[in-house]
Amino acid sequence: MDDIASTTDNSAITSELTSETPEGGNQFSRLWIRLFFLMIACAILYFPGTKLYRSQKDKAFKSACKAAVEQEDWKGLLETSNRWRNWNPQQGDALIFLAEAHVQLGEFEQAAERLGQVDDSYHGALQALAARAELLYIELRQPYAAEETWLRMLNVNKLADVPRQRLIYFYAMSLQRKKMLDLIHESMQLGCEPLESYTYLLIVNSLNFSDGLVLMTRWLQSAPGDETFEVAQAVYAAKKTADNAMATFGIQTLIPGDRSLLDKSLQKYPANLEALAIQIDFLIFEGDAEQVAKLISQASPDAEFDSRFWRYRAWLLSNRQRHQDAADSLKQALELNPYDWQARWLLADVYRKLGRAAEADQVAKLGRQGKELQSKLFALPNARQLTEEVAAELIDYLRAIGPSPALEAIERRL
Repeated sequence: MDDIASTTDNSAITSELTSETPEGGNQFSRLWIRLFFLMIACAILYFPGTKLYRSQKDKAFKSACKAAVEQEDWKGLLETSNRWRNWNPQQGDALIFLAEAHVQLGEFEQAAERLGQVDDSYHGALQALAARAELLYIELRQPYAAEETWLRMLNVNKLADVPRQRLIYFYAMSLQRKKMLDLIHESMQLGCEPLESYTYLLIVNSLNFSDGLVLMTRWLQSAPGDETFEVAQAVYAAKKTADNAMATFGIQTLIPGDRSLLDKSLQKYPANLEALAIQIDFLIFEGDAEQVAKLISQASPDAEFDSRFWRYRAWLLSNRQRHQDAADSLKQALELNPYDWQARWLLADVYRKLGRAAEADQVAKLGRQGKELQSKLFALPNARQLTEEVAAELIDYLRAIGPSPALEAIERRL
């Protein structure tokens, strides 16, 4: 009887919907309009893929991930964030929770990979990329991959301070002088230079780090045969003193360290400026003009833009009694690097030999000021921790030298 009643009812509806009378036609239209709006409402509220549905699902996943973090359930967090990511591949928050799970489980490579998948438009892109870079740099010992990540951060925001700070430090540590100087000058032009920029700028010809040798050795394990790291390793080894301390004020006043790696580097990379520079420093200390001339001649074309090599030429010219040519070479060195106190020191000596005593005294005074400032900069705990006293002396030194990008930048900061 129920089946019959049901059939009867359905037949009645069918009859009503298919009625060809005007009244039946209106009923047909009204019913389908109602059904149409009902379908839209259902789609908005429940159909997978709609905005509201996805938002509710995202919130549920996010709450579950937060709960896992609070409970320190890292495997649960990994599972939940993975499901979230698989369900919504565009959700950046899922990647962050996923990376957090990998970090807590000691899976640093997977964490770095997940953080690298964050879209540049993600609201936390800079923070995510900064975390990725530190994982690569410290835990995974992949400094070049970290460098790429920091450069990517600057593409996201060219004024970001963290990538500039980390890049300048990396370039300084690995003795990539040109990259370091270019980035410092660019940062000064943009008005976003890190505070340590001034320190590195003034000690660029004597870059040294107590952990440099250890870091270069580690990095070579992940980048075997890399010229930059091999040369930096050789330089740091050569700068070690007899008591295993690090040279700080220049090769000429300290006992040389192990030069075997340096000799190998020069055989392998005869035009490398960093390897040549420290070897020439040794040779000048030993007074070997012939070898200095030989090494200068084999330097790469970039030496034309390196103040150290103009200073080396000047020493050689002065040694050959060509004092005016030496003075001209030193002026070119100071054009390239006005903070080079060693060039001023040598220029004072050349001026004395030319009989220009008053100029010699003036240049020597500025050279002495630069040398004393450098010793104080090296005595700081790190490049960022400028004391008020040292900062004041730095500004005085820059003002004594004359107009420069560094002076403009630091006066703007003040």
